Parts: sequence; structure tokens; C-alpha cells
Amino acid sequence: MQLALCNKALEHLPLEAFFELAAEAGFELVELAPETLRTSLIEPDYSLRVQILQVARAHGLRIIGFNSIFAHTPDLALVTRDRAQRERSSQMLVALIELTAEWCGPIMVIGSPRQRRRPNGATFDEAADLFIEGLRAACDRAAERDVAVCLEPLVAELTDFMNDTEEAIAIIQRMNHPALRLVLDVKQMAREGPSFGALIERGAPWLGHFHANDANREAPGEGETDFRPILRRLRAAGYDGIVSIEAFAFRGDPAQILRRSHDYLAECLQAL
Repeated sequence: MQLALCNKALEHLPLEAFFELAAEAGFELVELAPETLRTSLIEPDYSLRVQILQVARAHGLRIIGFNSIFAHTPDLALVTRDRAQRERSSQMLVALIELTAEWCGPIMVIGSPRQRRRPNGATFDEAADLFIEGLRAACDRAAERDVAVCLEPLVAELTDFMNDTEEAIAIIQRMNHPALRLVLDVKQMAREGPSFGALIERGAPWLGHFHANDANREAPGEGETDFRPILRRLRAAGYDGIVSIEAFAFRGDPAQILRRSHDYLAECLQAL
């Protein structure tokens, strides 16, 4: 397993500052929110894309893909009865897949609650059909480009669709697409009810990415969550992918916290 750092809670930082922070904390992989690129994806500035990639590489970093898709784009959504809106959103996902592949990244996480709120009166089945229709073109392109499209369940206080691991697996099975995978997230699993081990075992056949955070939403090692048994269960389940730190809160200097968190998880992995 390899460690990565997501810039979800650090979106206020210019990318170069984030890259510097990540490298100084010991990371070699980074996961980005698309909005932090500060460029259009449909009509991209190719010189800026090259510059971003060069700056990342200058810091010894590889960009693995994207998260928080559509978090700041209220005109885009996947679970909508508005066909034109769904098609615009699908085009954006395809553009993100192309950029991910261009930068040799392996994953794109479908994790923002804004993407997938049910239309008024929609059942889970209707919402799932709309969602799958919105994902299909991106998944087809992802299969061609060797990128995994990873679904991340989110608790009901954030959205009203795909709220737990079972619902995410139901959609993956329903779509039955080789590019579609599952994300497990520690803070999310802590709120679902079953144990971490049970959820890892349940999700293992579809697991494509893993988000590491304490149950308190801070970085691993900054709360009460013990990551040793979690990582052991991942290893036992056959997962050898990326463990990406996705912290949502920092009580102190993020640079110091992320260095501690990186070292804590690295020690946990070394002890496996």
C-alpha cells in the first residue's frame, strides 16, 4: 500500500504551496479537487496543465487523480431528471478521466454530496438509474484509459443518495461495469454501524481506493482511531492500492500534523 495526500481541506492553498507541503510531509502521491486547478476542463489551458504537472514532478510528486467532483459547480449534477444537465455533467466527468489518464493517475473519486441529491419524490431505484446513466460515458472512457471510477458513500446528513457501503455496492452491481469501483472512508465507516473489519471484508471485492481519516474527521493519528487493525484488515482482504489521507479539520499547523500523520501511517504499514 502507498500513502497519498488529498487537498480537500487545503483548497485555499495555491497548488504549488500544497505540493510543497505534501512533499515536506513525506508524501509522493497527491489527490486533488478539480477546482484547485483553476482552469476549465471542457476548454482546458494546456500550457497550465503542463505547468501543474511539471511543478508536481519538481516536488517529487505524482498526481493520482481527483476527488470532490462538482463540489463547487451547482449547475452540474448526476442524479437529475434534467437530461441536458446530466449530459453536461457526464461531459465533465469524461474530461476529468482524460486529464487523470494524461497525468497517469489511476483513480477518480465520485464523492461530493452535490453530485447526487435525489430529485423530489425519486425512489432509490430511479435515482440509481439516473446516476448510472450519468456515469456510463465516463466509465466507458475510464475502461479504455485504465482509470478506476470509485464510488464513495456519504452519510444521510450530507446527501440523500448512496448513504452507506451497501447502497454503493448495490449500484456497482447494478451497473456491472469493469471501471466502476468502491471507496471506503474511515470517518464514513465509523458512522455506518458495522465494524471497520466487517465493512472492509464486505467491500473488498470492489475496493478501488481508501480514504484515511480519524473518526473525528481529523488526520490519522490525531484522534482515537487505531489504524493498525484497519490496515491489517485491508492487507488481509488483498488490498494493495492507495491509502489517501483526507483530513477535514486541523487543530494546529497542517504541515506538522500531516508530517505526524504520514509517519504514523508509514509506521503502521511497516509493522504489518
